[in-house]
Amino acid sequence: MNKLDPKQFIQAQNYGVLSTHSKSEEGFPFGSITPYIISKEGDIAIFISHLAEHTHNINANAKVSLTIFDPADADDPSAGARVTCLAIAKLAQDENQLRKQYLEQFPTASMTLELPGFNFYLLKLTKIRLVAGFGQIKWLDPSSLSL
Repeated sequence: MNKLDPKQFIQAQNYGVLSTHSKSEEGFPFGSITPYIISKEGDIAIFISHLAEHTHNINANAKVSLTIFDPADADDPSAGARVTCLAIAKLAQDENQLRKQYLEQFPTASMTLELPGFNFYLLKLTKIRLVAGFGQIKWLDPSSLSL
């Protein structure tokens, strides 16, 4: 069985399920599919509207998770590899490089990048849960990845 490299896995995907602590439905998680990029500094960066429910949730509680999976595993998703990144979401201070990278990865996003009220958030990883296949499950320290 091949050993899954979590760093390569995260870098090979384009989106995941961002889960935040719901502000409107207290006590419940709120999940939504969210595209992401890896910043030059190695952080996962997401681009979201100030009107989005996750943004309101992040402003109330910055602890989030991003579950990343391979869409090629759609026929048997529970057998496929996946990574859940626990993180603290922080508003990015310098968005110029992030905008350039985002447009390179998502060329059709040029109009969205120009809309007012959208910002990049950096996910500062605190812990990573790797599921590499049956019986291959472990927690990882983010420093072992250095995205």
